[in-house]
Amino acid sequence: MTLRLSDTRIRTFVEAQKSSATPKISDANVLELLAAVGDGSRLSFEKAKTELARPGLTRKQQFDIAASGLSKSEKSDLGQLLDKSGLQMDPGAKNFLEALIGRAPLQETFGPLNIIGDQKNGIAGLAKPGEVIEAINLSTAPAGRLHLTDTMVIGTADASGKFLGTLPDVREGDLIRMRTRAADGSTSDWLTIQAKGVEASDTRNAVVNLERMDLAATAAGVTVTHNTGRPLSEPGAQLRFVNVRTGEKVDVVATDKGSLPAGLLLPGKAGDEFKVSVSDGKNNVTHAAVTGTLKVPGGTTGPGGVDLPDPKMHKDELNADGTPKFKLERFTGPLFINEPTAGDVRQGAIGNCYFPAALAAVAAQNPQVIKDAIKQNPDGTYTVRFYESGNKNRPVDIKLDSDLYVRSFGGPIYGGSLGGSVEKDKMELWYPLIEKAYAQWKGSYDAIGNGGSAGRVMSEVLGRPQGYEWVSAGNAERLYNRIKTDIARGVPVAAGTHGSDQAARYTNTGVYANHAYSVLGVEEKNGEKFVKLRNPWGQSEYGNDGKNDGFFSLPLSKFTELYASLYVLN
Repeated sequence: MTLRLSDTRIRTFVEAQKSSATPKISDANVLELLAAVGDGSRLSFEKAKTELARPGLTRKQQFDIAASGLSKSEKSDLGQLLDKSGLQMDPGAKNFLEALIGRAPLQETFGPLNIIGDQKNGIAGLAKPGEVIEAINLSTAPAGRLHLTDTMVIGTADASGKFLGTLPDVREGDLIRMRTRAADGSTSDWLTIQAKGVEASDTRNAVVNLERMDLAATAAGVTVTHNTGRPLSEPGAQLRFVNVRTGEKVDVVATDKGSLPAGLLLPGKAGDEFKVSVSDGKNNVTHAAVTGTLKVPGGTTGPGGVDLPDPKMHKDELNADGTPKFKLERFTGPLFINEPTAGDVRQGAIGNCYFPAALAAVAAQNPQVIKDAIKQNPDGTYTVRFYESGNKNRPVDIKLDSDLYVRSFGGPIYGGSLGGSVEKDKMELWYPLIEKAYAQWKGSYDAIGNGGSAGRVMSEVLGRPQGYEWVSAGNAERLYNRIKTDIARGVPVAAGTHGSDQAARYTNTGVYANHAYSVLGVEEKNGEKFVKLRNPWGQSEYGNDGKNDGFFSLPLSKFTELYASLYVLN
C-alpha cells in the first residue's frame, strides 16, 4: 500500500528501513520515530533523540517526551505505519506507536523493563520462552573489577515468556543493564533501566574509580586517560575535576559505557593534584563530597635515601622511546601489618595472576615463609630471597629499594596491598616489594607480566620442587584429598582455569578463563564437598556472599568443570 507521510523525518526513517537488509521497527530504532514526533517548540529532533536515549529513562518517560510534541498529522503518519507499512515490529516498538495514537495503553513490561528497587517483587518482564535474563548493576560495577559484560543470570523466561528475577544489592535509583541469552548462546541488545521503589528517590550516589584514570602533562594541558576496559563510573554520572593549585574546575559527563568523553583536557601542569568528585544528578549535586585526588606525574620527587636500579616497566607502560609513562615514588610504609595473609595480596595492571595467586597461597598456609623471604636492611633497602629451580641449596638474593611505579591516584600500578591505605607512608609493602624483586630477578615487569606458572613461583619461594595435577571429574576425589592433606601440612596450593578459547563456559559464573587462583582449603557441608579459593584481584567471585572480596567456596563438581590444573609442591 502507498504511504502518504507528511512528516519528513518519519518518511526518511521508513525509506531507510525499506532499503535496509533487515527492514524492521525495533525496540532500538523506534526511538528515532519517537524523536521525530517528540520534536517541537520545546525540543529539537537531535535534543529529543538525546533525551530519549538517556540512561535510566523508563518507557513511560520516553512516551511522555514523544507525546508532548505529537501533532495530528504525525498521529496520522503513525497510524499508516501500523496499518500499511508492512514493516515488522518488535512488540515493545509496536506498543509505543499504538499508545501514541490511542489504540492501546502503554505497557511497561516489554523485555526487562520494570524493576522494584526493594527487591520484594524483583525484576519482571517478557522475553522469548526459555531465554535466560542476564543483568549487571552499572551503579556498583565501577567499584568492582567488572567489565560491562560480566553479568549474572537473574531469571529464566517461562513458557509464556514471563520472567521474574532478582539482582543482589540493588538500591532505588541504580542503573541496571540487561539482556537475554538464548540456548544457542546468542544475546539480545542491551537495555538499561533504573531501579524504582515505593518512593521516588535515589538512595545511592554514583561512584568513580580513581584507579582507572591516568593523568599526563602535555604542552596543551593535562590529559586524562581511561586505562582499562572496565567502567570508571555509571553512565550519565557527572564528574568534576578541581585543580588544587589553581582552583580551576572542569565538569564532564560519563559516557554510556561509563567512560570519559574523548579528548578530555584539564588545565594544569606536571606535579598538580586534582580533586575528583561525582554526582548522579540527585546526590552530591554540589560536589561537596570528594572521592579522592589524582596527581599528574612529574614535579618534585619523593624522599631521598639509597636509590637502586629499578626493573623496567611492562611494554604497555613504556613510551615509544622506551622511557616509562609513569613515575616512581618512594614508599616508606611498614613491611608487615600484623601477620601476612592471603587477603593482603592484590594483582595489579599486568597479566601475572599466577604470581599473586602463588604468594597469597603461601601467605595463607605459612606466613613465616613470607616473613623469612623479605628483610629490611639497615640502609633502608630490602633483600628478597628466592631459590633457583626450587632448590634450597641455590638461593638468589635480590636487593632493592622501595620505589614503586604509581598511577595518578597514588597507588602502585603493579601489585599492591589490600585492606589498608595506599598512602606512601602507610601501605603494607611486603607483597609489592617481593613482586618487584621477582621482576628484577627475571629482567623486567614485562618478563613476568605475560603469564606464568603459580607452581614455579611457589617452588622458587619455598625452595621445593614443583608439581602439577590435571583437574577432571574423574580424579575429583583424589584432588580433594590431595588439597586437604597439603593444606593440613601448611603446603600452598594454587589452581588455574581453562584457556581463553573456552571462555564461554565461564559466562555468569564469576570465575574467569585463563586465570590463576589461590586454593585455601576444602570443606564438607551437608554432605557436599567444596573447594575454598581466592581470586588474586581481591574481588569478583563465584556465588553471592555479599562481600566481593575474592574469597569463595566452589562445589567440587563445579571446581572440576571450571578448573584445568592444580599447582602443588612435591
